[in-house]
Amino acid sequence: MPLHKYYFVKIIALHILFLMVFLQTENLSAQEQRGVMGVGISAGATNYKGDLDDDFTLVFTKPGVGAHVIFLLFSRVHVRFTAFHGTITANDTKASFAGNYTRGLRFYSAIDEAAINVLYTFQNRSRGFSKRNLIAPYIFAGVAFYRFNPKRKVNGEEFELQKIGTEGQYLPGNYPEPYKLQQISIPFGMGFKLKLTDNFEVGAESGFRKTFTDYLDDVSTVYPDKDLLLALQGPVAVYLSDSSLDPDQPNGKPNFSKRGNPKNKDWYVYTNINLTYFFTTSLFKPYKLKSSYRNNSCKGLSGFGK
Repeated sequence: MPLHKYYFVKIIALHILFLMVFLQTENLSAQEQRGVMGVGISAGATNYKGDLDDDFTLVFTKPGVGAHVIFLLFSRVHVRFTAFHGTITANDTKASFAGNYTRGLRFYSAIDEAAINVLYTFQNRSRGFSKRNLIAPYIFAGVAFYRFNPKRKVNGEEFELQKIGTEGQYLPGNYPEPYKLQQISIPFGMGFKLKLTDNFEVGAESGFRKTFTDYLDDVSTVYPDKDLLLALQGPVAVYLSDSSLDPDQPNGKPNFSKRGNPKNKDWYVYTNINLTYFFTTSLFKPYKLKSSYRNNSCKGLSGFGK
């Protein structure tokens, strides 16, 4: 490895060490001014609902991974920052809805999301964090920024469908504008967490994302003019636009026949199991603490029980 790369790694390591020391440093004379925060990871499954899959078909489930930071600002209401990466996919020929079989469309896309959520936990923390409930359900909602990019392979070659314009986005005439690959969604869902130790919790969660696009799967409106698409973009673009197994079927006819349903926006889902490590920090002030909190004996939980 070149010397400058060693230097870069060293600088990153020092920054991480400084951050860890900063977060863990205690002010023993004013612990009541310290807040509780947690950092964690998650792993699970992603899925989607759209024109190619109308009922979250399990056969299209793909893995997802994530990370989160949570701040316990109030006894039951917390703020959580999350990031996750997953994949969504669907295929007309394998979908449970047989009516779309002859359309023959398919796609896959990575989903990268960063979000801020507010959690409401159904538990009583008046006795202090270390004596929190063993099991606590919660609900959450927030706002997320995400990016996607539907793709498909033909004879081993990968094509980005948004750049192709499978519904005539780059053709002259009355066609839709190219859709944006970075958008906003509304995450919401529910879960529960199980206390393992004073420091650790494990949980399970299912979160739905309401989007404001119908193009997660690159399918929404009508087939474009096939002759014009062939002339301007070539035969591969025509095939990606119309892969019908039976051109005589209504959903396989080009030239402004129905390709998708623009009235129903697409969704994606992240269901996961997560692990969180909690500690105290002076980054922010906590909700009003009761005296029993400061007197708890919480071995191993930095800033608690002293």
